Parts: sequence; C-alpha cells; structure tokens
Amino acid sequence: MNENGRLCLPLLLDGATGTQYMKAGMPSGVCVEQWASEHPEVIRQVVCGYADAGSDIVYAPTFLANAGSLAAYGLEGQVSALNRKIVGIAREALDGRASAKLAGDMSTTGLMCEPFGEVPFARLLEIYDEQAQALSEAGVDLLVIETMSSLSECRAAVISARKTGLPIFLSMTANGEGRTMWGDDILASMLILQDMGISAFGLNCSEGPDDMVSLFERIAPYAKVPLIAKPNSGNPPLTPIQFSDRCARLMRRGVSIIGGCCGTDPEYIAALRHMVDNFDVEKVRIKPVDYEILAAARDVYYLDNGLEYSEPITCEMDMADALLEVSHESCDAVLIRLDTPDDGYQFSLNAHMVDMPVAFESESLEALENALLHYHGKALVVSTSCALEKEELELVAARYGATVL
Repeated sequence: MNENGRLCLPLLLDGATGTQYMKAGMPSGVCVEQWASEHPEVIRQVVCGYADAGSDIVYAPTFLANAGSLAAYGLEGQVSALNRKIVGIAREALDGRASAKLAGDMSTTGLMCEPFGEVPFARLLEIYDEQAQALSEAGVDLLVIETMSSLSECRAAVISARKTGLPIFLSMTANGEGRTMWGDDILASMLILQDMGISAFGLNCSEGPDDMVSLFERIAPYAKVPLIAKPNSGNPPLTPIQFSDRCARLMRRGVSIIGGCCGTDPEYIAALRHMVDNFDVEKVRIKPVDYEILAAARDVYYLDNGLEYSEPITCEMDMADALLEVSHESCDAVLIRLDTPDDGYQFSLNAHMVDMPVAFESESLEALENALLHYHGKALVVSTSCALEKEELELVAARYGATVL
C-alpha cells in the first residue's frame, strides 16, 4: 500500500502464527492472545521473521481478541487492553522495517446470530466495534478479517471495520465445493461483501493451494476488488519451493495478494517473495462476467431488466407461510414492504425461508436502512413505485451493497 492507503499489487502477506507460537512453547488450551501478550519476545520473533522474509503486510496476533471469543477465558473485559498491548509490541518490533505494514487481525466471535442462535446482529456489531476501534487506536495500518465461515459475522465485522476508515482485507474459509462451515457460498459472499467497502477479498486456511485453484477460477470473473489467497501448506505438507510454485497457479487465476496459513513459516514466505518478485500480474487477464443485475444470499441469482416481483409482503413476527407461498409463484423476486424500522428486523428472522432474490420497497429511509443492515444478502431496492428520490435510495443502498432498480 502506498501512503494514501491504495494497494500496490502484488502484495505478499505473512505465514502462520499459531503453529509458530506452538513451536515457541505455547501450550494447548490457553488463550492465544493472552499468552502472546505475556511473551512479547515471541511476538517480536514471529513478526520480524516474516518481515525479514519479505512480507509486505504482517498480521498482529489479535485474531480472537474480541469479547465473544475472550469470554471463554473470562477475559471479555480485556479487549481494548489486549489489542493495544499486542499491537504495541508488534509495532515496536517492526520499527526500522518501513516496508512492512502492520495489520490488525480480526476473526470469529464464536457466537451464533439470530435466527439460528440467540445473539442479535446488533450484539455482533458491538463486539466488532470494540475490537476494530481498539486496533485502530493502537495504530495498525489496515484491518484483516480472516478465517471467517459465517456471512452474518463477515457483514458485522465489515460494518464495524468501516468506521475506522482503514483499508479492510477479508478472507473466508471454505471446502472444496466453495461452501463455508455454515453453508454460505463463497461466490455469493464475495458479491455481497465486495460492494460493502472492503479493499480485498479471498480465501485462507482449510485448503492447500491446489485445492483453491477451482474456487478462484469460479470467483475471479466476478471480482471488483483484488483477490487474496492464504492457503495451508498442504496435506502432506509441500516444501517451500513446491508451495510457491502452486501459489503461482493461484496468481495466474487472478490472485494478487498471497501468503501462507497453517504450517507455513518464514522459509515459505521467502520462497513466495522470490516468486512474487518475478511474477507479472499485469499479464493476467480474467474475462469479467457481463451480467448487469446480480442478487445474492446463500446462492447467486442472475436477473434481467424485465424481472417480475411478487405481490408486496408485509413484515410480521411469523412470515413463514407468506414466504413459502411466494416460493411457488412464477416471479423473479420476493417483494418485501417496509413500513417501520422494525420491519427489517422482523424480516431478517424469516429471511432463511426465501429461496429467491429479495427486493425491498419503502417510503422510509430509516426502515430501508434497518432492513438492509439486517439482511445478510445482496438485495434489490425498488424505486419505481416509491416517492423517495432514487439518489436518496442509492446512498442508503450503497452502504450495504444493494442494487437500486
């Protein structure tokens, strides 16, 4: 990244942190972030090892330093203190290595959002707000949201991270079919998240570089932001040279931000540095898709300009019957009528019943914003039958990646 926070591609990330800490003596079952804060020499060793190996961006080990995850250790009140201390140690260690930027690392809360769990989306926002603010005030150069398997958590983390004004990288973990542990589709997730203000999107962990090739072939034609790959070392583990060769295949599929996850170390990053320095990303040409209208939730929907909506459905606590009835109609999208700010929340508790694109119509910007906040998808906003100006609708929709028609 340059001094204006713009990406100068390609970029090299760092390698594994947890496995490096275990090599340094971290016992199993402890809070990694607390252990790291109590062993500053290990933080220094790891971040400097990656910086010296050639990483352009090094992650501060603040991975699970959020109130949701820290609660398992009775440390939920230490969010700000832990994030500030860890970043301070890493920042001091990187002094004199001006080329290496420091990222604040964020990941899952370990909580399940409504309606499948008991945690309101608003609570996820509070948790990520707290960590993102602490990392920003501690002086990180960017925020990385990684190893995510829940789209609802991804959206909460992005909404919170945006408030800092820092660049945001986001990477999810998925199986070979491109589904996360919670069943979210990686392409649908990218379509939703890339229009919410992130700087880069990609995949990390769970798979080796060979297993990620087909996933990037699938998502690259739809990408509006640079793509990230941070694969594991493979099973059985690849050598550093083998790993860098396989990662070059990913870069030929559109990846321009590369690094390593579990099982990788500074030797792997040094091999990647050599590969990246000799790789010309300008020669990679990915033909973009030509669909004008895309909607997404757990899957991707391809639409045209002549789409037909269902009859408007009003929001209430139990909308299951009405939504199931619409699923049998010959329409292209379900139309949700929003009258009050609470309507959007009510719909979010029933949205999993919808297996088609979702369109919102409202005469209230506040109601529309609350619906877009709580809906974990890329929605359509209908302007043709609305008294509100289209420009007003577009300003609200842009904050959540929605499309105004």
